[in-house]
Amino acid sequence: MDSPMTLIGTSAPHIEGSEKVTGKTVFTADVDLPGMLWGKVLRSPHPHARIRNIDTSAALKVPGVKAIVTGQDAIGLYMGKVLRDLPVLCWDRVRYIGDRVAAIAAETPEAAEEALQLIEVDYEEMPAVFDPRQAMQPEAPLLHDDVAAYDGAPIQVLAQDVHNGQTRLAWSKGDVAQGFSEADLVLEHCFSVPSRHQGYLEPFASIVSIDVDGRIQAWSSSKAPFRARRQLAQAVGLSEEQIRVNVTSVGADFGGKGDARDLPIAYLLSKIADRPVKIVMSSFEELTASNPTHPTFVTIRSGVTQAGRITAREVQTIHASGAYGAMKPRGYLSTHHYVGGGYHIPNTSFEFLQV
Repeated sequence: MDSPMTLIGTSAPHIEGSEKVTGKTVFTADVDLPGMLWGKVLRSPHPHARIRNIDTSAALKVPGVKAIVTGQDAIGLYMGKVLRDLPVLCWDRVRYIGDRVAAIAAETPEAAEEALQLIEVDYEEMPAVFDPRQAMQPEAPLLHDDVAAYDGAPIQVLAQDVHNGQTRLAWSKGDVAQGFSEADLVLEHCFSVPSRHQGYLEPFASIVSIDVDGRIQAWSSSKAPFRARRQLAQAVGLSEEQIRVNVTSVGADFGGKGDARDLPIAYLLSKIADRPVKIVMSSFEELTASNPTHPTFVTIRSGVTQAGRITAREVQTIHASGAYGAMKPRGYLSTHHYVGGGYHIPNTSFEFLQV
C-alpha cells in the first residue's frame, strides 16, 4: 500500500468515474426487462379538492393500454418512512398539486401519456392554505382529521392542540420572563426559508416485476433499498420476504431519495397487467411532487446586556410540513439539535412546530 505521502499531489480518480463517463453505469431508468410496460401517474391539478368521480373508460380504449388503477383500487393503502399518512392513490380527496389520483401502464410512454389525458376526474374544489402560519388559524381548512390515527404517528410529540399541527418539540430552562427583564436590550429577528429541491439530475424511477412464483422484483432510485422494501411491503400488505430490491446506482440524492416513491403503484399495475412496469418521474413531477425541504419560518428573541451577556433567548420555528409527513426519515424534523448554539444562556424557551 502506498504511504499517504506518496498520494499527496497525485490525481485520485473516482472509483466509479470511468463507468459513469462512458455510460456503462446502470441507473434504475436504464433497466429494461422483457415485456416491460411504461407507467404514468395522473396527478391532481388542485391544492385541495374532493374526488367526486373518476371515469377511465376512454383511457382504456387507447391502443397499448394494459392496466389502469385509481384510488378506488387502493382504498386504505398508505405509505411512508415512519408516519404512514400518504395515500398510494387518493380515493376521497387530494391535498396538494401533484397528489396521485390514478395510474396507467401501456406499451409505450406515448400511449400511456395519451391515455392519461383521457381520464376524467370530477373534482369539488375546497379551500386551500399555503402558509403554515395561516394553516394554524382555526378558520383554516383541516387537512387530516386525526394524525394520531395513522400508523407510525409519533404520539409523544404530536401537536394535537395546534390546528393542522403535526408535531411539536419544546425545551425550556430558567425563567425567560425574568431573563428578558434583566436585559438592557431585547432584539427580535424573523427569518423565512423557502422550499428547496435537491436539484439532482436523475429523476426518480420505480420498476416492479412479479415472478411466476409471486416473488416481487423491484428496482428503485433509492439510496435505502431495505427501507424501500419495507415501505412497499407495508403499503400493499405484503411480507418483506416476498420482495427483493435490486440495487442500482443512484444519480445523486442530497437527502431526496430514501423512499419507495412510486413502487406501490408500479406493483398494482404490474399485478393487473401481469407484466413488468416502469415509472420514471418527469422533471416537472420532480419539482412539484417529490421530496424537497420544508419552507420554514423562524422567530428569535434575545435579551442582551451592555456587558455582552445573553440573559434570555426565545425561539419559535414553524416548518411547513405540507400535505403529508410520510417522506420524513422520522416523524419530526431535527432542527432542534442546533438552536442552542455555543453560548451560555441561563433562560431559554425553544419551540419547533410542524404544520
